[in-house]
Amino acid sequence: MSPDNKKTRSWVIAALQTPGGIIGGGLVLFYAVMAIIAPPLWGDQASAINASQARLAPGLTHLLGTDELGRDVLLRVLVGTRLTLSLSLGALAIATVGGLVIGTVAAALGARTRQILFQLTATAMAFPAIMLALLLAAVMGRSGVATMIGLGIAGIPSVARLAMSLAVAASGSDYVNASRVIGVRGPRLLSRYILPNVFEPIATMTILSMSSYLLVISSLSFLGLGVQPPEWDWGQMIGAAMKTIYANPTSIIGPGLAIVLAGVSFSLLGEALAEGIDPRSRQRLRNSRRSGPAPAESSLAVSSDASTDSRVPADAVLAIEDLRITTIHNGEEVELVEGVTLAVSPGECVGLVGESGSGKSVTLAAAAKLLPPALEVTARTHQFDGVDLLDISPVKRRAALGSGLAMVFQDPMSSLNPALRIGSQLNDKLRTHTDFTRTERKARIIGALGEVGLPYPELIYRRFPHQLSGGQRQRVMIALALLTETKVILADEPTTALDVSVQAQIIELLARVSRQHGTAVVMVSHDLALVSQLCDRIVVMYGGRIVEEGPTEQILTAPRHPYTRLLLGAVPDPTRDISLPLLTITDYSWLQAVEGDLAASDIDGHPATVLLGDPATTRTSGEEHSTWKA
Repeated sequence: MSPDNKKTRSWVIAALQTPGGIIGGGLVLFYAVMAIIAPPLWGDQASAINASQARLAPGLTHLLGTDELGRDVLLRVLVGTRLTLSLSLGALAIATVGGLVIGTVAAALGARTRQILFQLTATAMAFPAIMLALLLAAVMGRSGVATMIGLGIAGIPSVARLAMSLAVAASGSDYVNASRVIGVRGPRLLSRYILPNVFEPIATMTILSMSSYLLVISSLSFLGLGVQPPEWDWGQMIGAAMKTIYANPTSIIGPGLAIVLAGVSFSLLGEALAEGIDPRSRQRLRNSRRSGPAPAESSLAVSSDASTDSRVPADAVLAIEDLRITTIHNGEEVELVEGVTLAVSPGECVGLVGESGSGKSVTLAAAAKLLPPALEVTARTHQFDGVDLLDISPVKRRAALGSGLAMVFQDPMSSLNPALRIGSQLNDKLRTHTDFTRTERKARIIGALGEVGLPYPELIYRRFPHQLSGGQRQRVMIALALLTETKVILADEPTTALDVSVQAQIIELLARVSRQHGTAVVMVSHDLALVSQLCDRIVVMYGGRIVEEGPTEQILTAPRHPYTRLLLGAVPDPTRDISLPLLTITDYSWLQAVEGDLAASDIDGHPATVLLGDPATTRTSGEEHSTWKA
């Protein structure tokens, strides 16, 4: 079995093992079995007319009674399962396939044709699907097939609109443009680059829509527009039972209960499978299937090699100790962050550096409790401003972090809601965490915007994010932190998307906020030179672990770990000999070997390392890296 098939099978099984999956899947399986075996087994008995047995109440002989012609209601419900489900699935297939074709083809057409299709689908969606189905069924004639086709056609616009939006978004992405550059066109472009990105949301919609199609098919049959005698489905049975409901009220129970249970079962199964289709929820399902329900005290678990003595300073405003973050990849548990301990004191600026994938951003997100459920997080200690975040309710945790901790992300445009004005977004924080009046909130916001150096703060207050530059948007995010008594600002590469001159201004602004307000700052960056301008202390991460930590001057002038030396060696130096090759970090196997030789003890509170080779040799040639491989 291929890895992809194994992964698909894993999340499907995990989804079916949830409560909704078990109940919904069991009922759907029952209906499927009945649709297959009931007509050949009981079809003749369900159709047999026996006037002497008409309108019997439920009993041992006929569990759900008989109808006005003496036919067993239970057998007719079981036999009618096949036609009911077949018509519902047929209508759903027509709507899904038709909508998917229209939506994806629209992405490959010109803008004018695409706009026409958008308008046509929007117009069709203005009419209720059941009304369109009634109209089409009436035009095509009264039959189950006509109802199925009519309902399927009526459902195409909603699927097409969703598929069109997703396909157009995907067709404008960089990877699709890159495929066009290399010559990929037509059906291959649709099937390999656009359809895979459209399939999952469409599949989710399809699964969840099954119960709705079943209900509409039954409703049309109940109205006499669907299945006609001598055939029957559940809706037709209810319509016939309504004619004699006062004389035989129990005959309506069987088909009515069948419709309700089928609708509930498809909804439960659809929710479970839709959760598995979503990659974020899929990973959580795999984790739960692998490890089972986590015990209540799991967030306080300590690994066997963790130190029993806390290394967190007593005055730390934010402290997280023995942080471990794991996920499941290809059925195997992968540890993204291993035993990280990070603490920051009031007014202190700490830099978190390392290459991409070293665990910096995920550690910062864990400190702010922003990691998705797919990642399993454990820590021995996680405190913020004297509050144990592991031992309080989610409501209290949100209140503590929402008012005292601020996050500045890499891209300020994606951090601000493009549909809301700046003042409205900043106002939400004050409304949530303060009891200020509307006038006081506005004054506070304008004051914060002015404090971060934005000109004409009253004008900025009324603008939308797209009307500001990148540096102005980042200043707005810092102003958001100043609205309340923020203790810690977590800055995840806040200057990466900005030009050099604006980078320096943002760094200076963070430093000034830290000095004037006593706010601690934890900054993630790849740029050691940039971090050195702001931070008092630098923490170096590699492979999900902290390999070196110390004062900024010590890290820059006397690094102890070879990986830190490589990072420093990779910093551009305008005075270096341009005839020498640039330093690159390409081979990690030797570094991992060195890791095994590092001393476990600490020197002055910092991890001790083995000094291997001369740091100067890292600037000469790639071959001389062998000095550190010995």
